[in-house]
Amino acid sequence: MAFSFVLFQFANATVWRVNNRPNVNADFTTLQAAIDSASDGDTLYIEASETSYGNGTFAKKLVVIGAGYWLNENDTTQAYKEESQTGMLTFNDGSQGSVVIGLFVYVQSAYNPHTFNINTDSINIERNLIHLYEDRNDPYYTGTAISISNNRSNINIKQNWIYSHRNGNYTTYAVYISGILSNSKINNNFIRATQQGRAIYMSTNSTATELVITNNVFWGNITTYYTIQNNNILVAGNYNNGLGDLTSHNLCNETQYPAVNSNLQNVDMETVFVDWDLYVDNGYILASGSPAIGAGLNGGDCGAFSNDSGDDPYVLSGMPPIPSVFEATVTTVGVSSLPVNIKASSHN
Repeated sequence: MAFSFVLFQFANATVWRVNNRPNVNADFTTLQAAIDSASDGDTLYIEASETSYGNGTFAKKLVVIGAGYWLNENDTTQAYKEESQTGMLTFNDGSQGSVVIGLFVYVQSAYNPHTFNINTDSINIERNLIHLYEDRNDPYYTGTAISISNNRSNINIKQNWIYSHRNGNYTTYAVYISGILSNSKINNNFIRATQQGRAIYMSTNSTATELVITNNVFWGNITTYYTIQNNNILVAGNYNNGLGDLTSHNLCNETQYPAVNSNLQNVDMETVFVDWDLYVDNGYILASGSPAIGAGLNGGDCGAFSNDSGDDPYVLSGMPPIPSVFEATVTTVGVSSLPVNIKASSHN
């Protein structure tokens, strides 16, 4: 719903094609070139390709739309199965109101890498596969999939698959928050940090925090303060029982969430999802008879595929809410014309 509003706001802006495949007549071949040339409020379509479009630094308000991810693993995605891959994305002052949706954002680095750098307010990160792979086995270097610096407002992170992976037994962060967040939300995501990693880490303890964390699936440790947390599923990891947190209707595999306010402890994750060992989003659909069904704050389900908290459920493969062709058949034998049958879906 929020994304539809953004499209309405930018209805009179220019739409640019970004495609780096050979022999394609697009406006730009790299993300940064498109950003530099676009005007405030424009939309960039990052089309599917086998090659990354590189890093991007934003200082203007833009809508960036990719093709989704794991397009072979789910039905009715895209006819062309490559992703819209980029490197590190940085949002600086001037980019307030930007939306990023449907990208595969991948960074592999050895020196304090950050996949998303949020250095301003009002940034929306929706339906992306965000993967940090830190390949340095050294405790002095720590990477972050999403880094939110200083005090920020109106940061919305929803419907993403966020994965922070590191070699060796050292800390890595999926979502790192260094200041106070106001009027912000993290909802309907899959958030995973390997080894000793933090799925969410807040470094600031302040009663001014206004962060709602709802309907996520977590792997990894959680360190938070003065947040509202409900309808989440903690597959594995620790929860610091943060000072001032209000938690209710969460599921955990041990006793991480306190046994109050309808939190469920010692839940066997084998009974929650259809295939929770699977490293693909469709494995985390709730199984028949799952204890997460009907366990939500408003009587709906816990986990990323629910709208129990009034938010948009996770969408398989991060498909953007625009029409996409997932099948095209061309008949070329024994006909005088060229019939084409197309199947499309809007993925709202």
